[in-house]
Amino acid sequence: MRQRPSAAEAEAAPSVGAGYARRLCELVEGFGLPRAALLKHAAARLGDWEPGQVRIPLAALVALFRSALALTGRRDLGLEFGRQVRPDTFDVLGYALMTCRNLGEAIGLVPLYRRVVFDSGYSETRISETGGMVKLAWVVLPEATRAGLPYDELLAESLIASWVGLGRWITGAEMPLAEVRFRHAAPDDARPFQGFFGCPVRFAAGENALLFARELLTQPLLQADAELNLAMRDEARKAIERPRGRQDIAAQVRQLLAPRLPKCEASLKHVAAGLGLTPRSLQRRLASADFSFQQLLDETRRELAQVYLRDPALSALDVALLLGYAEQSSFTRAFRGWFGTTPTAWRAAPVGNNPRQG
Repeated sequence: MRQRPSAAEAEAAPSVGAGYARRLCELVEGFGLPRAALLKHAAARLGDWEPGQVRIPLAALVALFRSALALTGRRDLGLEFGRQVRPDTFDVLGYALMTCRNLGEAIGLVPLYRRVVFDSGYSETRISETGGMVKLAWVVLPEATRAGLPYDELLAESLIASWVGLGRWITGAEMPLAEVRFRHAAPDDARPFQGFFGCPVRFAAGENALLFARELLTQPLLQADAELNLAMRDEARKAIERPRGRQDIAAQVRQLLAPRLPKCEASLKHVAAGLGLTPRSLQRRLASADFSFQQLLDETRRELAQVYLRDPALSALDVALLLGYAEQSSFTRAFRGWFGTTPTAWRAAPVGNNPRQG
């Protein structure tokens, strides 16, 4: 019988943000394969991981990809993953990328906050420029390979395709590429790869990389938002610094709440769905960590209210709507409860003269 890893071993093992695993589960469900069947097939490698946790062991993610391939027969699985990618695939890092001013700024954030998704010690994201061409590469470190950490073709293909898919989604443009490279050998049928990327695709190239013209870096993003971007960067930094474990369910709820507030989707139902949980399961997990959903919602609104109110371009009504309130009066009542004053008075006071300001 397989012995499960100890808590110390699980903590030390390389892991990946669970948004990646959730997207894969959603993808295979779209192929008509029940999520339960995928998890059952990969169970021998999943260990203690369950849907809804903040991180998934890297080996477990590879097992999910291999099980998905075995059960669906889709060798283009990584490409389809890239077509379905959305910001939450990369957890809070995805929202930080989405709200940047342009594509160059977003790409520049990836090496800084990549640990939100992939642990350091396994891989690196490297950016270089030569002769007006930019190369964005995902490098699995030699020491990781020597330590027995897996390099997986589907994982590499899904990540490179995800960069392109997310880039298309946040820019609303096709993102013309000069070349795509993969370090592994070509599949039997490489035509789907050229169709997806729309450019020459080289296999057995010794690296996983995208090459494109420097001018593409100036492409503006559809949902650029300077204030929200700062908040998401801060959340990404906290996610990197925070100890990892099941207690991080509260942190992941906070990450999902912020981008859902303006869309009035910051409900228990929507956040639970984003975590791959039922509302009741999410409530139980939060209770076991001494949190409630309403507490986290209030805390997220309180923190973001201070960020938004520092922007003179936003009216109090704008801030109320960004925080998911239907009326400004509801926001004002909540704000008075947090800080003992109105949003207008708080904004007018010198920095440092208000609670939590400065």
